[in-house]
Amino acid sequence: MSEAERGVAGQGAGGSRGERRWVVGVAPWGVAAGAVAWCLAGSRRAAYTENYPWNVWTPIGYGAVKGVFLGLLAGWCAVLVLRVVPAARWREGGRAAARYAGLVFAGGLLGGLVPGTVRDFLGEPQPRTLYYFDGPRPESQWYWRPLLSEWLTFTVLPAFGCAVLLTVGALVSARSSHRERFGWAVPALVGVGLLVLPHCAAAGLPAPEGNGDHVNESAGAGLVVLATGFGLLVSAWVVRSRRRARRSVGPPSPGLRPPRSTPIPPRSVRGGG
Repeated sequence: MSEAERGVAGQGAGGSRGERRWVVGVAPWGVAAGAVAWCLAGSRRAAYTENYPWNVWTPIGYGAVKGVFLGLLAGWCAVLVLRVVPAARWREGGRAAARYAGLVFAGGLLGGLVPGTVRDFLGEPQPRTLYYFDGPRPESQWYWRPLLSEWLTFTVLPAFGCAVLLTVGALVSARSSHRERFGWAVPALVGVGLLVLPHCAAAGLPAPEGNGDHVNESAGAGLVVLATGFGLLVSAWVVRSRRRARRSVGPPSPGLRPPRSTPIPPRSVRGGG
């Protein structure tokens, strides 16, 4: 019997405990997957953006931060799908791991794809950026080919990559005996990565010069990235502290349980008369 099927087999006796086994670590992996996917999308945008040379790294930073939140949303959507379709139903056919991966992928893709799609098709006809300076385009210059290109490159592809990475991470957590650790270790690693991202992404670029918003943009992007990184580290520390506190308390000792009450037999039974 595979690891996935053993987890499902314990569902009958464990109930919600067995179901929880499948969702532990899914949302943290979504944070990591989203940060990687949208950071790569930001890198692609930075490579094709005509911008001030000291400001060219900001699409990378904003992409990573956006990916943290969209990845978290993708992870929550995957957990919601897993809750709607209970794990007890996956044993049919003996392909529990494959069905689990499919559900996680579907939920993650939905969570990562919907916000950007709504923004692209219902928002103003202009590039979706916070970091380079291009005014709104006329509808004739935005819809159809430019819109579809923007949507496919910076919404669909990152959402698909996030869903794939989320599925791989969720399978790792489901098969690991230390799956509880992923809940704080993965966000902590992402937080450390965000703390060093501004330095790495801006390495070799000239220092900001002049006055105006275009100079302050690099500093603002750096503060956003650092604040998100610190937030992830704090959340990881809180999760780890709570789990250690629960583990130190532990289950109640059998010796402390109240004795089982037994009915006193009638006098006629005890004394025989």
